[in-house]
Amino acid sequence: MTAGGGRTRAAARTRAGRARRWRAFTLIELMVVVSIIGLLASLAAVNYQGYVEKARIARAVAEMQSIARLLDAQSVDGGALPDTLAGVGADSMVDPWGRPYSYLRIEGNLPPGLAARDAPLPPVSARPGDANGPLGSGKTNVMSQVRKDHFLVPVNSDYDLYSVGADGQTRSQLQNKSSLDDVIRAGNG
Repeated sequence: MTAGGGRTRAAARTRAGRARRWRAFTLIELMVVVSIIGLLASLAAVNYQGYVEKARIARAVAEMQSIARLLDAQSVDGGALPDTLAGVGADSMVDPWGRPYSYLRIEGNLPPGLAARDAPLPPVSARPGDANGPLGSGKTNVMSQVRKDHFLVPVNSDYDLYSVGADGQTRSQLQNKSSLDDVIRAGNG
């Protein structure tokens, strides 16, 4: 009886020891698990921000297409393009980053070489409502504000429509660092 009872106690102690080892984690194991969870959470946050930014860009593109349809409908109906977005009722629209869309009418203002060879560059004011004054009259030329590619060629010939993007900064040349996040209308549509 002693021999059998001793074995039973030893087996019970061994089982109890195993149960204690499985019940508790070491501090190192807990630190490893917490660091893995933190790493996965940071990767998920980065991916989530990327998806949010893609959704904002898609929304800006869709809204700019609807504004462009309004502008194109007005010019197809025989009217001239408006000087501002208020002319088509889109002046209150803001991009996904909370800034108003930028619009610049450039219809007929291409520099010589891109328009008819003998057509001079007409004088145009960059401010809506100003009288068109000759170049050098102290008024800003629209061509200095037109969106241009890396060869400094305008990307549109009728009007520019764009969002300045997340950073809120822009330059007329698209390859400029400030313009890399802009959402623009190019190729006349």
